Amino acid sequence: MIERSMAPRTLRASFGSGIPVDDPIAGLTRQPTFGVQARGDSMTLWMMKRSLFASIAFGASVCLASAQDAKVSVEMIGIGSMSCAHWRSTEEHRLEGTVWIHGFWTGLNYVAAASDQTQPKTSMSSIVAEVEKACARKASQTLASAVWTTYLGAKR
Repeated sequence: MIERSMAPRTLRASFGSGIPVDDPIAGLTRQPTFGVQARGDSMTLWMMKRSLFASIAFGASVCLASAQDAKVSVEMIGIGSMSCAHWRSTEEHRLEGTVWIHGFWTGLNYVAAASDQTQPKTSMSSIVAEVEKACARKASQTLASAVWTTYLGAKR
């Protein structure tokens, strides 16, 4: 005997009336076209992550100039939050910054790959050299800003 609580319910999503699903016990029911019960927790989470990555990567790559002009508040960790002048001040800071640049660049590539964006094909030595040029143009900017600008320029 099947209890009423075990039988599937007909759900209506705010996104649409649903799709017909043939259930062997309850017959033809309608499941929401978007939601956890229609696609499963992991599928919905995967779709949301994918959309978020795409939104971030697309939004970032659209406006190089406005990204530089806009004051974006990001909780930066490590030497990336320091100025280019600080990064270039000592050999120890240069080494620390170089490691940070490679990690940050890898993170940007990860987001690009996850959202089906192109990744710049740049050698590790070229990356640091280009960031160096960006820092020379504006020593007061943060190292993160210089890397970001370089990354966006390399994607063109």
